[in-house]
Amino acid sequence: MVARDGTIWAADGRGACMRIAADGSREERIGNLGGQPNGICLDAEGRIIVANIAAGSVQRLDPTTGRHEVLATLASGRPTTTPNFPFMDRQGRLWVSNSTSRAHFMDAVHAPAGDGFLFRLAGGRSEIVADDLWFANGVAIDAGERHVYVAESMKARVTRFPIRADGSLGASEQYGPDLGMEFAPDGIAFDEAGNLWVVCPGAHALGVITPAGAWEIAVRDPAGSVLNLPTNICFGGPDRRTAYIGNLPGPSLPTFRVPHAGMALVHQL
Repeated sequence: MVARDGTIWAADGRGACMRIAADGSREERIGNLGGQPNGICLDAEGRIIVANIAAGSVQRLDPTTGRHEVLATLASGRPTTTPNFPFMDRQGRLWVSNSTSRAHFMDAVHAPAGDGFLFRLAGGRSEIVADDLWFANGVAIDAGERHVYVAESMKARVTRFPIRADGSLGASEQYGPDLGMEFAPDGIAFDEAGNLWVVCPGAHALGVITPAGAWEIAVRDPAGSVLNLPTNICFGGPDRRTAYIGNLPGPSLPTFRVPHAGMALVHQL
């Protein structure tokens, strides 16, 4: 994620977050989170929300002090065994994917099943709002906050749910076409033109689902020389037209310019 001042934040699988200067000149590890931080987002105050997929918890890291607190280890009384990605909406509600109800997320890769879920933290409550998801992964909400979108990696599709006025969700529907397991989705993010960017680790590629529902490959690196198992995308820079890509093995963050600005997230407003 890219903060308002251009600072780049990335999850560090060694139990921390990495703060990177806007020009890439300085890096600093922040926090002692344990487990394996996976997806992150920033809240309106610039604090880092971490889905810690190995610790089974959602954490909030203060970038100034390096201290963190645990926001959730349960949802509707069920353990959040594998939190994958958090998304903060403009109302301060936090939506988090939980890839699988099993203890180890790789079990759901080797033996897929619809045992993932989406949960929401709001008003001091942590509740499951969508169930039976096949490896729930990236999460996004559209500009009008009408739908929440979840990448179901082990079904190679993006699923969306209408958000009702009370914050509950309506019936699910597939968004866009079947992508095929070669392009199984991981991270997802909207731009201001309404394109949903989809990151496809296995193909070392990124594509977009257009507002019309068409699937288009945007960038592909078959050799994995720059896009090396990419997992997430965010947008930053003064005009939010620079894309930053998280590579699963590291050690760098590829960037490129995009035709349309990324949709402003709560920490960028």
